[in-house]
Amino acid sequence: MCGRPPAWCEAHHIDHWDEHDGRTDIDSGVLLCRFCHLSIHNNRWRIRRDGGDYLLEKPDRDGTLRHTRLPSRSPALERLLAG
Repeated sequence: MCGRPPAWCEAHHIDHWDEHDGRTDIDSGVLLCRFCHLSIHNNRWRIRRDGGDYLLEKPDRDGTLRHTRLPSRSPALERLLAG
């Protein structure tokens, strides 16, 4: 979400353990820095996958749920899309 390098990040499971019968597959994870990871959990936001994209779901001030597309920081994906 903030662009920190992977070495500064930790895994966040977008499929919550208690909602998916304990499955915590690596393909259901994203890397977030500690601050962003805590922001997701403490504010009860969600990250959802939409095809190959990831969306941040959070309510705005009037309670309307907003979806913001998260940018990919994957050099492999950038090379694939450029080729």
